[in-house]
Amino acid sequence: MDVNGLPMWQLAGRADFGLAEHSAAPNIADNLHFKDEKGHVRLARQQPAPALAEDENFARLMVSSPSPIADDLGGFAWWNASEKRLEASGFAPGGVELPLPRDDPPSPVAPTDFALGADDVIYIARDGSVAMKDLHERWRPAQAKKQGFIAALLAPAPDGGVWAFDRTNRRLARLKGYPLRFAGLRDADPNRFEPVEPNPNPPRLLPVARARIAPRYDAVAMAASAGGRLALLAWEDGADAAVFTLEEVGFVLRFRLAGLRFPYSLAWIGEEEIAVLAGDGGKPSAQAFVYPMDLPPLPSTPLPPEGEVHPLIEARAGKFCNSAAPVPLYLTADGPAAAPSGIRPLRGLSGGNYARSGSVMIGPIDSGQTACVWHRLYLEAAVPSRGAILIEAVAREDDSAPPAPGQKNAPAWVEHRVAAIRDPDLGRDVPHASWCAEPSEIPFSPPMLDCPSRPGQSGLFTLLLQRAGRKVRRISGRYLWLRITLEGDSQCSPELAAIRVYAKRFSYRDRYLPAFYREALTAADADVPGDATPHDFMDRLLGLYEGVLTEIEGKIASSWLLTDPAAAPDSALPWIGQWIGVEAAASDSPAPLRQALRAAPHTAALNGTLGGLMAALEIATGGLFVTGGRLDPGRAAPAPGSLAVARLGDVALRALMLGMQAGGECAMLAGGAVTRGDIVVVEGFRLRRTFATILGADLADEQDPLTLGMASSGNSFVGDTLILGDEARSELLALYRGEIDGSAREAEAVAQFYARLAHRVLVLVRGVSDPAGLRRLRDVVEAQIPAHVEPRIHQARDPLIVGAASLVGIDTYLAEARPFEQVRLGSTILGQGDFVAGSGHLDPRADGPVSARPTARADGPAELWSGSNFTLSAMRSSAPRGRRISRHIWTWE
Repeated sequence: MDVNGLPMWQLAGRADFGLAEHSAAPNIADNLHFKDEKGHVRLARQQPAPALAEDENFARLMVSSPSPIADDLGGFAWWNASEKRLEASGFAPGGVELPLPRDDPPSPVAPTDFALGADDVIYIARDGSVAMKDLHERWRPAQAKKQGFIAALLAPAPDGGVWAFDRTNRRLARLKGYPLRFAGLRDADPNRFEPVEPNPNPPRLLPVARARIAPRYDAVAMAASAGGRLALLAWEDGADAAVFTLEEVGFVLRFRLAGLRFPYSLAWIGEEEIAVLAGDGGKPSAQAFVYPMDLPPLPSTPLPPEGEVHPLIEARAGKFCNSAAPVPLYLTADGPAAAPSGIRPLRGLSGGNYARSGSVMIGPIDSGQTACVWHRLYLEAAVPSRGAILIEAVAREDDSAPPAPGQKNAPAWVEHRVAAIRDPDLGRDVPHASWCAEPSEIPFSPPMLDCPSRPGQSGLFTLLLQRAGRKVRRISGRYLWLRITLEGDSQCSPELAAIRVYAKRFSYRDRYLPAFYREALTAADADVPGDATPHDFMDRLLGLYEGVLTEIEGKIASSWLLTDPAAAPDSALPWIGQWIGVEAAASDSPAPLRQALRAAPHTAALNGTLGGLMAALEIATGGLFVTGGRLDPGRAAPAPGSLAVARLGDVALRALMLGMQAGGECAMLAGGAVTRGDIVVVEGFRLRRTFATILGADLADEQDPLTLGMASSGNSFVGDTLILGDEARSELLALYRGEIDGSAREAEAVAQFYARLAHRVLVLVRGVSDPAGLRRLRDVVEAQIPAHVEPRIHQARDPLIVGAASLVGIDTYLAEARPFEQVRLGSTILGQGDFVAGSGHLDPRADGPVSARPTARADGPAELWSGSNFTLSAMRSSAPRGRRISRHIWTWE
């Protein structure tokens, strides 16, 4: 709502522009693309549908061949069908055999697919089962099978294991688990509890419910993205190939590949694109075809490839490498049927063709008022000189979708235009948007358009909604529909970040001028074609001033935002902090300073306390100030500065409580290292019983940051522990009074020891290893503690909360498990979990001596004019001793 009280609707993001998963007709975009990194809508890049001489026999041969695999260090492996073995290369010329696990029972059937998982395990689909070979040799080879499931296609999952697809029964399964890394040989102890299955996570194939495809489809390839999205490529008789993705409801048909009937391989490019391989006359095509995966499902739409060309350079006939890589990899060779000579990432050429036009219908936008007069549009957009944004509008009294412009029975859509250069052929009546110098009409709001503002070309545009060619040009009706069309010349595209629509027009004419200036024509008389009436012209003329004055009035009315830490610009935060005593160091980023200012009304009362120190550490490590959470109504409210579990919507989170607000809601900090358990602050007096228990804390204290009250007692004594606890101190002195000098000096020494502990605070830090980060935390601690308290900061390696693990032998610390790491000289501590293991390379020769690599140097101009010729030279490249450079291979990165 603006300063005049006019309601506003903002259109931004995938959902509003018909590019989200749940978009429904008629609000599905056509030939538009959403740039997630900037949040802009632009024309989709498109090529014509492929015109290939596809050979079905060649495609079926490729489908029946196992996928090659590749590691992240340049090693690769492929199935040698003539020798019936898996060969690896990458670190030296030629290939070496990579032995496969033996079948049990032995089978002459060749593997149907390979996959290299993110866990450095080779998965082999063979004879319906999935075999596993660990490149680190942490355990012996194993296999997983399930009755009635025939594993044929594999795709590595990002969190370990693989997806397996049964082409015969057209269903999906997930392989999870690993063999035991090692197991000791001992006789069973009848007095000891032993699990029936010693392996808590054995390898097993788990069918995925509802993950099936219809019998008319023949699945030929499957791929998983680094983020976990799964895609399936399938053929259908007499139709273009189909692409499915795995969703919560099962496999969903996304689109069909226009012009491709027999593609045989696919791979993900990031999380929003897939690349597809197809044949052309019995050999691989000259390029891979890339398709967007960030569109809503279009099951009946044949989709052309994106406009960016991805050439295949010296590609060997076969599939993409089936590995967890963010960029597709393929094998190269001297000929399509020759032995592999290397590996190459799939790269696109710069440039590409855009669609000439793309559109989306948006609506209905409900004003909530009958005969509402729609007022003004603001657009954040960039428009090239050979492009434009067309906005067609219609208002109705019912919310049913109107036919699009040009269709049968379409209503009288009215055209508005945003363009850098006015088209003289359109006539003078078509409203054109005006460029605004301000980044946004919303007071002190940052722009949503992520590009520099240029007069007439990019930035904020505005226009008055009106019906061109009518005597009265107001657009009125309860529901507004917009059809947004982006136009270009195939080499450039407009970019649209947001549209804001204002309704219930604030008319200077009707508000401030006498009644005889108001419009007299109504109903059918107002709709008559012709020049605008004088009253209507005056209304629109005064709208020019209203737009500018409303922006000025809005800034004046919203000037308080410049002093609100939640809304003030970054440059104003140090100035706000000076008013309340929150100083910002020159090296501090705006984000923690903003959170500190927002929490200042609550943390001011905690200065000099344990809660104040924990709050400062929480903010310094990424904690956010959150309001609106609720606590358990059956328990007493925690004191400010203490840790508690709160519920925010449907999410339960561990938070540092700052105070209660009206309505039972609380203010808290969450998301930092303190609430994660990576930083624990222990007051010295809590260590007075360190010598009385092996854990060194009172396990019954619910406020103890080390235990969170997860046990009932801390009075445990182990071995010859020196006892200096509160309860045992007098007993200790009584028992050994003869051995200990009974003078007051000994009792005085013990009292002084406890007095020193009472004025110390210990900060245990986990997960911070760089010296700069530790120095920053030290500065925070020293700035927050009182002068009479001595701080101690120590690094820790393991989780700091003592849970039920000490009682039942189970890790109850709710955090991600530490990943597998190999032993590292100078870093590994014996017994801390690192493993002595193999290198994990596909080519075993990587562990031994190999010949030196050549040094590549490319020389060329640093910059040049567009369209001019230039020369790249590799003359300064050199070969290692005893070798020579026979050819140069140029690639795009």
